[in-house]
Amino acid sequence: MSALGKILFIIQMFLLATIYVDGKPCENSNSECQQVRMPLVSNKLNAPLVAELDVTAMNKQLKTYIRDDIESTFSEDIKGLVKKEQDDIKVSMLQDYSSKLNKTKKEYDKHISKIVQSLEEKQSELQLEISDVNKNLNESESSLNIEITKLLSGFEQRQERLKLAMISEYTSKIRQSEDANKQKIIDLASEQKSQLADLSRELKEEFVKSTTNLQTQSKELEEWKTNLMATLNENYAPLRYKDCGYMKTKPSGVYTIYPDDFNGIKAYCDMSTDGGGWTVIQRRIDGTTSFDRDWVEYKEGFGDPQKEYWLGNKYLNLLTTNGKYELRVDLTDTNNKMTYALYKTFTVSDENSQYKLTIARYSGTAGDWMAYNNGMKFTTKDRDHDTNRGNCAKTYGSWWHGSCSYAELNRDMTKNKLNWLKYNYIKSSMMIRQIM
Repeated sequence: MSALGKILFIIQMFLLATIYVDGKPCENSNSECQQVRMPLVSNKLNAPLVAELDVTAMNKQLKTYIRDDIESTFSEDIKGLVKKEQDDIKVSMLQDYSSKLNKTKKEYDKHISKIVQSLEEKQSELQLEISDVNKNLNESESSLNIEITKLLSGFEQRQERLKLAMISEYTSKIRQSEDANKQKIIDLASEQKSQLADLSRELKEEFVKSTTNLQTQSKELEEWKTNLMATLNENYAPLRYKDCGYMKTKPSGVYTIYPDDFNGIKAYCDMSTDGGGWTVIQRRIDGTTSFDRDWVEYKEGFGDPQKEYWLGNKYLNLLTTNGKYELRVDLTDTNNKMTYALYKTFTVSDENSQYKLTIARYSGTAGDWMAYNNGMKFTTKDRDHDTNRGNCAKTYGSWWHGSCSYAELNRDMTKNKLNWLKYNYIKSSMMIRQIM
């Protein structure tokens, strides 16, 4: 029997077991309670093999048979058969699906191949069309370039012809104008020549007259100039003070003086010390102004006349060689005690003589320690005129050094005090006044 036949048989038996005649056993002994009987099996002659059968008892027997014999006997076989049938169905379905998938893939590949082939054909056609378009564009560009070249050539030719025509016309007008101008110049020159001749005659006549008048006017001008200078000197000259001695009525302060009568410089005028009228040529009060200067700076002067400064060697020369001057040196020591030195003779020569000093006729309380400087030349850090092997100005400040000096009033106050015969001072003032 095949597996399928077995399954069908089992199903039939199952149906037979579940469908049975609902009969009840007879519990009473009366005539109404009868047993139900039915034929079970018969042969071909309809002769029953079992004449009667208790349906209730049969149902119980079938249930027991099915439960005990059929389920226990065929349960595992049925499960195995079912699983085998399922696996066979799965394999069959997978094979069928694979076959269909392969078939579909082949058709899809064939379709894609046709599409690609069609695209390639269209691309080839498009490439041919692009080539034709490029060819046409190149031909058009070449034709256009030829046309442009022809146009430009014609334009340049016309432009050159126009330029030549304009130049020709301009040249013609210039020539016409030149001819007209030449004639005007000839006429003008003739006219000017005639006028010049007339003017020359008039000038000669006027020159003769003017020479006589000029001589007269020259004499009058000289007299007027002399009178004017006298008036100016009388009225305005005192305003240009040569030094502070001309303004004794003024208070002490900074004023403009004119040592050369023309160029003014600022100077401090001391109007209170010993009768006033002193022109201060050097002042040291706190060391805020550097006196470490070169030759030119000592020549021209430097500093602030209101505070610390040096008037300038060239102005000392201008003043002291155009009059008699005295020098006064005021000194203040560390105890604020003041002393002074007065020299009635004080002269400074010009630059060619290195501003040589002449000093004499001392009086005062500080001591005659500038007597050593008499006849000495001025020395700066860049011009060494002293008699020492080294340069005294580099150590003791610019001064009229011999083999250096006993008076050192221009030294660096940030390093040392001022010196007058080795005495220390914190302030100094050198001033001159003209002796009447």
